[in-house]
Amino acid sequence: MERVLLACRRMSVRLTADRKRFTLLCMLTAVALVFWTKLILVDRPGTVAMAETQGDEAIVQPIIDLPKDPVRVILPEKPERNPFSVSAAHFPVAKESALALGNAPKSTPQTSDLKAEAASRLRLGATLPPHAAVINGVTYRLGQFLLETGEHVFELVDVHQHQAVLDAQGRRFVLRLDKGSTR
Repeated sequence: MERVLLACRRMSVRLTADRKRFTLLCMLTAVALVFWTKLILVDRPGTVAMAETQGDEAIVQPIIDLPKDPVRVILPEKPERNPFSVSAAHFPVAKESALALGNAPKSTPQTSDLKAEAASRLRLGATLPPHAAVINGVTYRLGQFLLETGEHVFELVDVHQHQAVLDAQGRRFVLRLDKGSTR
């Protein structure tokens, strides 16, 4: 027995003393581990649990009683609400002044033009170039009309990355994302 142990020690010293032999030993060990795991994991099928049957007949009960006649669902032509608009109930608007927020125009219109005053109340929330813009929380497409309090009607004529252009009876107004409306 001692002879066998002594022979194993000599062989291990010989294999680990030389770099090439040690590399060969490591590679052979890795291959042996791969084959061993293949034998353990792949060749032995797993055990399967089987339920015992109580008879030849199966008992089938419906989960839900379905109606015999199909149910007809009628959808409205236009949606009742805009799914992309921000809900005032969940996100209330702060009642702070526009000057405190920095959203007011740099200068107020000197003329008493009502259209310019109405345009100054419009706020550009987002742009979706080149087809749509969100103004005062409502999404408008090119060619759609905005009705701003009373008779002032604006048409969305152009949308860029940071601004939208409105037309009111030949007069152009530019709404910018950061500055409000300008002439």
